[in-house]
Parts: sequence; structure tokens; C-alpha cells
Amino acid sequence: MNLGKFVLLGILFLTLLSCDNSTEPEETVDVPLVYVTIAGHIEDTAIYANCDAYPGYRTKLLDFAEMLSETGVSFNLQIDYEFLLGTTNCETEAMRAETDGLNTVDYLATHYGFEIDAHQEGGTEVGQDNYADVRYLGCTLTSAISDNVGGLVWDDPGQFARLATGEQGLLYPQFTWQPEVLTLAVSHTHHAGNFSNDDIASGVWKPKGANDNFWVHDPNERMVYIGPGEHSDWGNKTEHLSAPEFVEHLVNQMETGAIPGDKMYTVTLTVPQNVIFNTEEHSKLLAKLDAIEPYIQSGQVQYVTYSKAVEIWMTRFESQPNIYYR
Repeated sequence: MNLGKFVLLGILFLTLLSCDNSTEPEETVDVPLVYVTIAGHIEDTAIYANCDAYPGYRTKLLDFAEMLSETGVSFNLQIDYEFLLGTTNCETEAMRAETDGLNTVDYLATHYGFEIDAHQEGGTEVGQDNYADVRYLGCTLTSAISDNVGGLVWDDPGQFARLATGEQGLLYPQFTWQPEVLTLAVSHTHHAGNFSNDDIASGVWKPKGANDNFWVHDPNERMVYIGPGEHSDWGNKTEHLSAPEFVEHLVNQMETGAIPGDKMYTVTLTVPQNVIFNTEEHSKLLAKLDAIEPYIQSGQVQYVTYSKAVEIWMTRFESQPNIYYR
């Protein structure tokens, strides 16, 4: 082979190399994440079942959903019986024409991706309905309703036993509900205005029972609890951190190695109904989301629904329990 042909072959070889734009995959860093859930509450207020008042609250809820959709966050909407009853009895064909022919609850689930949870005021089950009734009525409105308990009383052994074995409805005794996920545990003192005993643990585990056993993991139990972390966000007079402050604390602790990075850490930013139904309060929620946003952008924090959080716990963290207090 003469020198010219050798040079030509070399050039062709180099050209082929330059056309091959495949590269070795870059090494990825497994960044520990904090999983944040935004959970809004509609309480058991009789006015929501009043067909004169319901349309106004419905409009405000849809406005809230549209506002929140611009942020891209996941959202759990935890609803009491009365609002579901209002949706059932008060919506007209004209109203549903505004929501693609769907009732409001189903529209929030299908159009905005809201996860709908059964809720009771502060976890108490007093009055005509209980969690099973709320879950049953919600199921008649949307197939997207979850098996999450929106709040419970951690020092109420009777309630824990009912939920663990399956709770029979009071209004719908033919229905028995076996919830899968517990959220936002409070003490019985919560209902007297004392929030200091409400749960502030971060992490995921299966509580063994009520009282002190609530913070004992029992892999043989069925129900999974998602700890809210510290979430003193709306002036409830505790010395705890706000949800954004607690997120920052967790990220800092993991970055310095003060807490293990292979555990699952959770935070809930709660949104009360007086924020949902008041457009003037929306800016306060947006400010809290803005405080978390840098950690979202860095990949250190991820927004999840409660159901997604449990899925991640079971897969990525292999159902290993974590109960963390600052």
C-alpha cells in the first residue's frame, strides 16, 4: 500500500470516529431526597352541604386548583363528608358543563391530578359519619379516591383498632373500609387547641398500635404511616419549624452526614381550608413553595402524593422504617 492510500484510509477512519457521537454514560450521583407532600383540608362544616352556599365554595376550590396547577406540585385534597354531600346533591348540569361534564371532585382528580383522601376534622369521628362513610361517599363521586386516612388520633386505641381491622360505615353499614395509609396524626389534645402533642416525626413506618406503640414499627401490620415532619406553618403557636424550614434542616443534615442518606425522609405542608377558599391567602402558600423551590431544582427534594410516597418507600427503600425527630 502506498503512502497516499494509507493516509486516505487514516482520514476515513478518523471521519468515522467523528461521526460516532455515542459517549460513555456519565456517572450519576444518587442524591438523597426529601419527599414533600402538599395536603389541603376541607373540614366537616355544614355549610358545604347547603345548596345555596355550595356553588360559591365550588368556584373558589376550582380557582385554587387552577392557581396551584401553575406551580407543578403534587396535591392531596383531604375532604370531609359535608363537601362531598354538597357535590352529590347540589351540582347542576350547568355546573358540570364547566368541568367537562364531571362532578367537581372527579374533575379535580382527572384534570388536575389531585389525590382525593377521606378526611375527618382533626381525626375525630364524632357525629353521624365516620371515615368509612366519607370514603364510601367519595367513591361514588370518583374512582380516583385513595385509601389514605386524612388525619387520625394517635392516642386513640379504639380508632386505631377500627382502622386496622376494617371500619364499618355508620351511614353506610353495608360498607367496610380497610385503609392502607395513615397521615397527619394528632393527639386528643389537638381538639382543645393544644397542638404540642401532634406528631412531627419524619419518615415512613408501620405503627404497631396506638399510644407509645404508634412509634414502633411492626412489619406485620398492614397500615403504613407517613410522618409529616415539623409543619408549624399557619400560626398554630408551637415552637416547631415551618415545613420549608424543616425541609432545609433535613437537606443540611444529609449534606453534612449528620443523618443517614439512605433513609426516607418526609414532610407535609398542610393547607387549611381558610387558605384554599381565600384567594388573598394564596400568596402565602406560594411563598412557602418558593422557599422549597431551590431544593426542587437541585434534585434534593421531590413533591409526591401520599400514595406515591408509599410506593417509593416500598421500592427504593425496600420498606425499611425511618422515624426521625429533629
